[in-house]
Amino acid sequence: MGIPTNLLGAVGINHNPSAIMHIDLNSCFATIEQQSNPLLRGKRVAVAAYTTPNGCILAPSVEAKTLGIKCGMRVREGKHLCPDLIILPPDPGKYRFVNRKLLQLLRTYCPEVEIKSIDEMNLDFTHIPPLERELHHIAQEIKAAIRREIGEWMTVSIGIAPNRFLAKLAANLHKPDGLDEINAANLRTVWPNWQPICTSLMAWTRSTLPICEQCWRQWVWPTFSVSSTGMRRGFFGRASILR
Repeated sequence: MGIPTNLLGAVGINHNPSAIMHIDLNSCFATIEQQSNPLLRGKRVAVAAYTTPNGCILAPSVEAKTLGIKCGMRVREGKHLCPDLIILPPDPGKYRFVNRKLLQLLRTYCPEVEIKSIDEMNLDFTHIPPLERELHHIAQEIKAAIRREIGEWMTVSIGIAPNRFLAKLAANLHKPDGLDEINAANLRTVWPNWQPICTSLMAWTRSTLPICEQCWRQWVWPTFSVSSTGMRRGFFGRASILR
């Protein structure tokens, strides 16, 4: 389906200041196992649902990932890539303990913590009074506090942006242990194809509005901007989604 001419050039960039910080605990389960057992540090480790050959790998360590071992692989596939891969069974109690400690630590920096999963959280600074320190400085403090209070082997990748989608994208830029920001100033550099992709999505969504309306309200409008409210109404064919 072609892109309607009235949509071309209508997509802009969200110029709001960065207020969301995405925290991603790197190789969560495997890193926690390495923190718990120093003999595993620096070695290729994978936590699997079952340690048998058909078991599914849940979390390869940073070292194992360098050899192409990924989540979802079978244990036998991981062993094929790395014969000395250490396979460990999961320890949910240990992971919950670290998760609770991490949440407790993060709430000392920001009261609005949104849990995305056991290893991903968002900190929302939107409604917090102007900070004396930049979010980059706070992120560096969080990294240091995690190593100091949870474990010296624990690392997180942190992304900062005006909204959740871009913050998660930023956290994925330089794993492991990354710290990046995506905003209006560098979006074109970080994601050169953002405008044609977004415009194509707009054209596609016209025929799938009932399914995509909630997605657009939570993702596209906060991530990007559109030239006018009237254009939004014209695109969706109704104004209810703007409320």
